[in-house]
Amino acid sequence: MFRFINSMRFRVWLLFIGFTTIILGFLYINQIILLPNFYNFIKTQETSETARVLSRNWNSENLFEEVERLSRAHEMLIDLKEYTEGELVLRFTSNVENSLSREPFEKPAPEALLADVLESRDNTVTLTLRVEGRQAMCYASLVGARNNIRGLIIIYNFIEPLENTQNVLQSQFFLSACVVFIVAFLLSAFVVLNISNPITKISRSTKKLATGEFNMNTRKADYAEIITLTENLNKASREIAKTENLRKDLLANVSHDLKTPLTMIRAYGEMIRDLSGDNPAKREKHVQVIIDEADRLNALVVDMLDLSKLQSGVAKKTVTFFNISMHLSEVLERFSYLSREHKFTFIPEIESNILIKADVAKLEQVVYNLVNNAVNHTGSDGKVTVRLFRKKPSIGRFEVVDTGSGIAKDEQAYIWERYYKAKKSHFYKRTTVGTGLGLSIVKSVMELHGYSYGVNSALGKGSTFWFEFPCE
Repeated sequence: MFRFINSMRFRVWLLFIGFTTIILGFLYINQIILLPNFYNFIKTQETSETARVLSRNWNSENLFEEVERLSRAHEMLIDLKEYTEGELVLRFTSNVENSLSREPFEKPAPEALLADVLESRDNTVTLTLRVEGRQAMCYASLVGARNNIRGLIIIYNFIEPLENTQNVLQSQFFLSACVVFIVAFLLSAFVVLNISNPITKISRSTKKLATGEFNMNTRKADYAEIITLTENLNKASREIAKTENLRKDLLANVSHDLKTPLTMIRAYGEMIRDLSGDNPAKREKHVQVIIDEADRLNALVVDMLDLSKLQSGVAKKTVTFFNISMHLSEVLERFSYLSREHKFTFIPEIESNILIKADVAKLEQVVYNLVNNAVNHTGSDGKVTVRLFRKKPSIGRFEVVDTGSGIAKDEQAYIWERYYKAKKSHFYKRTTVGTGLGLSIVKSVMELHGYSYGVNSALGKGSTFWFEFPCE
């Protein structure tokens, strides 16, 4: 019960019904309870405005026509009294036949009205009269100033009884209120369900994420906010699914990369024990395999630790000025054995004396990983081109070009992920020299330095990996 009361459905419905109740209450007070006061206010305003019009036209030639017009329009009885030699003398009386002119009634003495007007603050006075059982208003207004009295305007106006009108309006109001409440109840229920049902379905779908079911495919609703929420959740579920698949691939690939060297180490260790222990040549060959595989394991663990530090923000850069042209030549020297033993051809196009402010060790790691990546994936000609040049006076550019099978356009955004494998090409096969984490490390180091980086590639045309940096 408490959960239902706190639910969005109940609160929105209650808000809708409460708003309807407030509106109906306002209408009831304004149109029924305050109706007599409002009617009296309107009558008073109407009468006082008539007196002001006549006062402004007191000396006009059309004064009497104006009296007849206003008397006819508002069903008033109007007397104009002129103040002459200290006395009030009748100047004009409206001759329009209306309900007041047909009802004989005793009018207040003009002199008494003048005395009351002179005692008032605004030079007007309002009296209530009874005319044949009906209520009437007597309104008197001074023409001129108190020290210069020119006349007195007296207006008689009926105040209609509103009891019957109030009863009719009240009955009509309660009938209308019942209809409005029923419509409001149904409409609010429809709106609440239309809003809450999609959110409820989204909530049910999000619960599936915890169980590993990432394919939400939540249907869209009629409201822009819910549509946006649905699209975001669908997008989030797809991204979570991708992350989960990458995690599984990462575990599978890391397990494979760890298992293969360990298997080799165990196998060659047993061979030394059982077969080649007494044969120096075979023993040396088998021991070298064990050393190579141990180095491979060590490189994998080091790369994983480096990548973890970079992506977690733990790794800090130590910035120094250095000659990247010289350091690039030293890195290429490490690959010279490949030229001798595996017939790789390295084509250096290095502009001399390019100075850079960066972390030496991390930038060398980037260069090594990009060159190593090109070695593993270049074409059958074994050519790898390494370029370093000034793109602009203050911008340097580093490029590594291979002649391999290339990368599809739609896959180039994902190659920087750990162990990503392209679907349409054999580009990201398991490397023979590296650990499969090289491009992820390149990405993290570039982002740590704030450098721009990327790849230009097409299927069958090789790839060019590059990064740009500010140079001195």
